[in-house]
Amino acid sequence: MTSIIPSSLVAATLWLGFGGVPARVPTPGPSRPTASVSPTRAEIDSKLWAAVSAAVANHDIVALGRTYHPAAVLVSSTGTKPIAQALAEWGKDMAAAKKAGTRASVAFRFAQRQDDAETAFQSGIFRYATTTRAGVETPVHIRFEALLVKSSGTWLMLMERQLDTVSEQEWAALK
Repeated sequence: MTSIIPSSLVAATLWLGFGGVPARVPTPGPSRPTASVSPTRAEIDSKLWAAVSAAVANHDIVALGRTYHPAAVLVSSTGTKPIAQALAEWGKDMAAAKKAGTRASVAFRFAQRQDDAETAFQSGIFRYATTTRAGVETPVHIRFEALLVKSSGTWLMLMERQLDTVSEQEWAALK
């Protein structure tokens, strides 16, 4: 198990307990409101973030791995690691959760989104929740940043940085 909580996969009750809650970092400043969703953002949402959510819901570590660039790096309060190493650890946790009958979901809300046709930087909060067979849901809200690149027509995460846990109220404020 790992103390890193991927925006795409968070076994909150397992991972947060292993290494402790990440240190609190300053909250990013407010994002500039946009009148409409750019075509790039709409594409990123439908092609990348939807794929991450589906991979988590389906306990599909292979599909999750396809959302990252092969050279991707995971950054946390405890250091950095190649995404391949993190995926190997998460895959074990994902298999154990599936065997236990635990369901998982992840959703994203954004505080800042900068993009062009080939690169993007996005920051916000993801809400990861596990639900036991008995129907008990355990949500966790994690502030994150992601650096994205469009490679061969596919949006991929090049860097994922997990920051601090935040409250339900902070999550709700992003809408």
